[in-house]
Amino acid sequence: MERSRYQGFSVVILIALSAVTSSCGYHMRGAERPFFKIHDIKSLYVTPVQNNSYKAGVEITVYNALRKRFSQGGYIKLVDKMDSADATITATVNEAMYSPLAVTTVDKIANAGSVDGPNTVQIASSYQVNLRVQFVLADKFKKGLWTDSISRNKSFAASNYLGSLGNTSALINEGEFERTLNDLAVGIATDAEESINTIF
Repeated sequence: MERSRYQGFSVVILIALSAVTSSCGYHMRGAERPFFKIHDIKSLYVTPVQNNSYKAGVEITVYNALRKRFSQGGYIKLVDKMDSADATITATVNEAMYSPLAVTTVDKIANAGSVDGPNTVQIASSYQVNLRVQFVLADKFKKGLWTDSISRNKSFAASNYLGSLGNTSALINEGEFERTLNDLAVGIATDAEESINTIF
């Protein structure tokens, strides 16, 4: 009797899990997406990303992240010409910047006597990176099907805080900025694809 009750409970759990995994927003690789199927979209063109920010090159980072994300799905073909695509996705970077998140003073990170000037000068100990991208998905007749503005942020430790006080600090911070932007672009591309695939 107890065994039968346990088996019945297991069946209920399996049915519930099956329902969850087949609901909106969760898809196995290669599975059909209802939104793309309804609109008969089998091929997609990713337009060159427009950059309205002050960060040169971020448009390439976002473009590469978008192409990689959609090509991984296995449910749509990426094409290199707009006129051969069933739909087009356009992205515009409206913000890509970093600013101090937390500050400290020179005396807390430098060796005694190694700094010229007041030890109480404040410097950044960490920075926050913000990336904001506007998306538009349109069909081959240029009818808008989906639009969204997606933003993400992430912090990184300043090179000063890592004990690299000196002339190389700005270069190290800029390198961290680039790496963080890349991470954020991947996240935003993922958010965009998942947002589209939750539409019915």
